[in-house]
Amino acid sequence: MSHEDPVSEYKRLLDAAHQAARAHAEHERLRARDLAEQLREASKDITAATAREADLTKEITGWWSNETRHLKALEWLDLTPPSADPGADPRRLNAHLAEIEPATAAFRAAVRRAVWPRKLP
Repeated sequence: MSHEDPVSEYKRLLDAAHQAARAHAEHERLRARDLAEQLREASKDITAATAREADLTKEITGWWSNETRHLKALEWLDLTPPSADPGADPRRLNAHLAEIEPATAAFRAAVRRAVWPRKLP
């Protein structure tokens, strides 16, 4: 076992510590850059989802208004448009819309029967 000069050993250890600190700083810089990019992408996704939600809300409110316009005379009936379900799974949107189609047809038929023989506006 050889004994090195204590000053040389100290310099070697100090150099190793500096190299490790530089490597760690570079690693953290790259990690911060990647996280910033992920945040930018997430922000774009949130903006797109918010716009899509607003479009769907407008579409559904329009559909509701159109479907209930001839029921305005029935004052006892609450025609307030339904609110969005925050727990709904957006991946099931098409399935939900497919469920609405037959329900809408049944609703229209029931309204026609209810107002018959009067003419719907």
